[in-house]
Amino acid sequence: TLGYDKSYVAELKIDGLKIVLNYDHGRLVTAATRGDGMVGEDVTANVRTIESVPLSLDNNDLSVVVEGEIWLGHSDLAALNKERQKHGEPLLANPRNAAAGAIRQLDPRLAAARRLQCFVYDLAAANFALPDSQFEELKKLQELGFKVNRHFARCATIDEVIVYWRHWQDKAAAEDYKVDGIVVKVNDRVDQEKL
Repeated sequence: TLGYDKSYVAELKIDGLKIVLNYDHGRLVTAATRGDGMVGEDVTANVRTIESVPLSLDNNDLSVVVEGEIWLGHSDLAALNKERQKHGEPLLANPRNAAAGAIRQLDPRLAAARRLQCFVYDLAAANFALPDSQFEELKKLQELGFKVNRHFARCATIDEVIVYWRHWQDKAAAEDYKVDGIVVKVNDRVDQEKL
């Protein structure tokens, strides 16, 4: 049976590239793409150039694995395409492909020039007790120093989730990143694991 907390957390689904960040004793040691779900590409050198990815955490006793989304802003894509046009280079079709291409560059300086960003949304593993809810987990990720998309909401009912969804149908285009839907998560961690 499921627990008493039947609430949800609604988050924006950012159209980017999934990344898994592994910190050992407070320091970023590896960054990998999702790959085939089991094995991804090691892109640590390029991820180290992303300002919104901390290279170290304030507490060097912490060992965590977090998951997030790397993205390129619409404004940065426009600026990049303007430069490419000046040099007769083909234009980049969309922010997701531009981010994916940048993160796989052999030269980290080229990746750094793309001005990538990262939102973290999952605390996959830690050397401390994981929070009891998705809402508390997002707050904990913020406390640890990760950039979390601020537009998440705890919804007491599915009707509140629908209100959130309707709101973002109209508002998503105003953000600098591409939103391709919303993600709805059961708030209670134990219930998540049971489901």
